[in-house]
Amino acid sequence: MPTSPMPRRRTDPTRAFQGALLREAEAQQALAVAAYELLAIEVRTQAPETAAIEFEATLTSDRIGALWVNPRDHWYPTPPLLWRRAPTLSSEPPWLKKADRLLPTVLLGAYLPVTKLADNRRLLNLPAPDVAAALASRIRRAFPQATALLLSLDARPRAITVQVANIVGPDGTSLHAIPNEHDWAPPTAQTWWRLNKGHVVRAVRHLWAHPDHRTRHFQAQGHDSLMWNQGLQALVLPPIPALSGPKNP
Repeated sequence: MPTSPMPRRRTDPTRAFQGALLREAEAQQALAVAAYELLAIEVRTQAPETAAIEFEATLTSDRIGALWVNPRDHWYPTPPLLWRRAPTLSSEPPWLKKADRLLPTVLLGAYLPVTKLADNRRLLNLPAPDVAAALASRIRRAFPQATALLLSLDARPRAITVQVANIVGPDGTSLHAIPNEHDWAPPTAQTWWRLNKGHVVRAVRHLWAHPDHRTRHFQAQGHDSLMWNQGLQALVLPPIPALSGPKNP
């Protein structure tokens, strides 16, 4: 007797729809992170020392109003002002037109360091010119031999949870175990992590969300079922020193 064909497998429309939504959200986050770096490049053509931009957030538009050096390095609310937008500009410079167009895309991203000011004004800290190098420099101030971070990620769009386990040396062994927040650790370990956690986690999220940086700096370590949904990851620190400029990721 002829063999009957295999029954056709039905696709699950709900699963396909959820998968498409997930890919769309990941792409949107990647676009926002790439735009964030490009925005920093554009405004620094006007003022290379820029570490933060002031913008006006309304229901109809987001508009850049001023450029500032790093407010964290000065007595707030009067850090040195680099540039302020005139009430009316007869001819806007090209860098400002590009920056204004990029800002709405940037604001679609998650985990942005935005501070609310008076009225509708907001202050957005910009990424360092090289986020990975800035992260490496921060870590090597305390651990000069550091070559990588060992960490796990629960990476869902707009919800990237980071757990850093170890700072790793050139021979692959731990230079410093990051203490769990709920466990006891020596005071020096607790102090270093408490002072640097925000910077490190923000940089890891930024590098993971950006497709080019993810490919360049992350290496999977073992099966992804061992830890969170992205498994155990090594974030390989670049061998070059951090570039000069703002310290935020």
